[in-house]
Amino acid sequence: MKTPIRNPYGTTKANSVIEKIIPVGSVVSSYGFYSGEVEFHLSNRNRFVSCHTTSKPIYEFWNTIFQDPNPVAEIASRILPLRDEKEFPILQEKWHQFKNPDVRAAMFFLLNNCSDTGYISKGAMNTKNYNPVTLSRLKKFVKPENFYLSLVKDNISHIKTNNKTDFFFLQLEKYRFDILTDGFNKGPEEEHFVFNDILNALQHKKFVILTKPSKLLARKTNSKVIYIDKYGREAKETNAKEMVIYNE
Repeated sequence: MKTPIRNPYGTTKANSVIEKIIPVGSVVSSYGFYSGEVEFHLSNRNRFVSCHTTSKPIYEFWNTIFQDPNPVAEIASRILPLRDEKEFPILQEKWHQFKNPDVRAAMFFLLNNCSDTGYISKGAMNTKNYNPVTLSRLKKFVKPENFYLSLVKDNISHIKTNNKTDFFFLQLEKYRFDILTDGFNKGPEEEHFVFNDILNALQHKKFVILTKPSKLLARKTNSKVIYIDKYGREAKETNAKEMVIYNE
């Protein structure tokens, strides 16, 4: 079952590599949950996945979809075409203020699939990813049996005190110096991670971090690194499109 939500970091080809690192039957705790691309893959392959987010809009969207995606799909199908493309940035600014949860979820779905960034609250309008297949994927989506989602106050504190998991998983944008996100122009659906804080919280724990290749990050960590090319194969750094950092 594919996720109906686009991954703002781009579609990953790392699922098979991550699956080899995390054994069948493992309990996996994911933080910074967004599209669920990796998490749903693992939960559909006999891993028990417990996801966490500090973003209330993310939590509310997925819980609405888990209950019944059909009303959300029906509302989303009626929004386009917009009378004027100038309405798009207005929707990006106001979408989370709608009172009806199905309407909010429909706006989340629509903006995600019609933004060139894959984010909800930023990016230029581009409808090439919004089509009948996308809408059908939303209608048919069913929550995997081995999947759970929780709203938490603080990711780092939760990671430090979480002793009921076999592996931690995070997918993060490319590492730049000592932070992973610049902190500017963030919508209510986005989470902020400081890489040094993550590494400190994951000390002596088993984890998998999926990100973009970074020589600086590879030198910074004492953990194992696997580079992955555009076909999902293990590769040299020069041909890599993604990087998996892990500690078994």
